Amino acid sequence: MKKFLSILLLAIGITAQAQDRLEPYRERTKEDGLTSVFYEQELWRLLNPNNAEWGVLRDIELMTESSLTYDTETHSLVFTEIDGILWGIVRDATSKRIEKGNHVWFKDRKKVKRSYKAPGTKSISLAIPDGIASKLKALWLSAVSTPAKNDLFLLGGVTFTYFADGKKAQGKGGKIRDWIRVPRLFALASNLIKAVQEQDSEMLMQLEPEIDELYKLFLNEQ
Repeated sequence: MKKFLSILLLAIGITAQAQDRLEPYRERTKEDGLTSVFYEQELWRLLNPNNAEWGVLRDIELMTESSLTYDTETHSLVFTEIDGILWGIVRDATSKRIEKGNHVWFKDRKKVKRSYKAPGTKSISLAIPDGIASKLKALWLSAVSTPAKNDLFLLGGVTFTYFADGKKAQGKGGKIRDWIRVPRLFALASNLIKAVQEQDSEMLMQLEPEIDELYKLFLNEQ
């Protein structure tokens, strides 16, 4: 029993250490198949229409995709959500469903169906002080500038893709230790989204100390 607990704690410790830095983001290529490539293109087109300086895309398995971006013209955080599940819509337009007995799989088509119609999006914004916006951009840049490849499974079913000034890196949800940077960044992004959704400017201001501390933690890796 003690040996099992030791192995379990070691595994958690290794996973925790791995989660302390974001994962590199890999652009999809034709080798990944039409569905994956087209999904990635549509995801960024719909959730980052104004080519924001920085932000994060939230992808939850079998749920609606969304994003949080910063609008430099209105000095606002913008939460954008897709009407429907983009992955399912794209899959139907780029692949053929094949059934054989109890088995079902999808085979890529040669091109996207002409009948494909991109889903709509809905957005809500919240003005943010320039000082906090600058701090958030600096934090985002420091976080995406030092990604590290991780061979271990990252806990959590929500993938956040962070981007800033053309750089991208990924992280997953799942709280293991409060001092680990990636789960804390995940929590911060989630709270920023919540503040926008609830139109809560006070909540936004209360996040400033965490923004400052996380920036210093990520900056130490540069």
